[in-house]
Amino acid sequence: MNDTRERLAAVTELPRQPLPDWPLGWYAVARSRDLRPGQLQRVTLAQQEIVVFRTASGALGALDAHCPHMGAHLGLGRVRGEHLECGLHCWRIGVDGRVFTQDKRARAWTLRERSGLVLLDYGGDRTLPVAGEPDFLWSNTPPIDVAAHWHALTTNAFDMPHLTTVHQRELVEPPKVSFDAGRHFEMYYVTRVRGRGPSDRVMKWLSGNRIQARMQCHGPMVVVETDLGFTRTAAMIGMLPTAQGTRLFGAFGIRPGPFGALRLALTRWLFAAFLKRDLGFVEGMRLRTDVDDAILQKFFDYLRTLRAHPAVRHERG
Repeated sequence: MNDTRERLAAVTELPRQPLPDWPLGWYAVARSRDLRPGQLQRVTLAQQEIVVFRTASGALGALDAHCPHMGAHLGLGRVRGEHLECGLHCWRIGVDGRVFTQDKRARAWTLRERSGLVLLDYGGDRTLPVAGEPDFLWSNTPPIDVAAHWHALTTNAFDMPHLTTVHQRELVEPPKVSFDAGRHFEMYYVTRVRGRGPSDRVMKWLSGNRIQARMQCHGPMVVVETDLGFTRTAAMIGMLPTAQGTRLFGAFGIRPGPFGALRLALTRWLFAAFLKRDLGFVEGMRLRTDVDDAILQKFFDYLRTLRAHPAVRHERG
């Protein structure tokens, strides 16, 4: 705890730095269910085009998009067995970047599957975010394209006043905030429901009107864990920056138990209803960082500690 406070004090005294558009770390690039054996997808991270694919055995691969032979786009190729085959000269490349029967290699990227999402390690040494517990049951929704920068989306998650104005929630006790510079930002808080909408009524009934929430931001990824008393739920929200704004990936989990499928569907609906309210207001948002809010200022300090990818020059103030 003392180490965290010292890091926090040191960071808040630093000169104001830009917020990195593309920090090093993990990015959600697809849903597991959308990458079945033999399928591939194109992904762009900053100026880097990448092709993500799944082999016949189910292994995931991610390669630089252009063939190391003559530069043909691998997104126009096909998956053949355990290789991605270039459509121009049929060079076959494995998930490790090795070219079958050739000395050349393609650049390979590290992928992991968590909570039904495919995550890509875009450099750096940050730990892979974890949500819920190992035995959690997970569901997810199709990705949503939002006309807002991921800075605005993540900041919204830690904006306490909007819990009252947008979500009709009331804080029961002051939030507890900490962060590990360059890694993650964490907040714990307890709320009760004041709203009267369908999802509000269900949440109030399920929780006994006491909702404990722990949220972590890992750059363009937010993990939410809630304790409703009789059960725990979790969500992993991945944000992939795009030319139009952000592609939002959401996975939602629960502890296993009786009526698991029903409870999982209910959890997904409650989280989706909560997110829908936010997305209706952050669309087109131009985030300001000069707001008079102590928690948000700490959050902006955290974002400034993230290391920007060296290939990206443009950053926001």
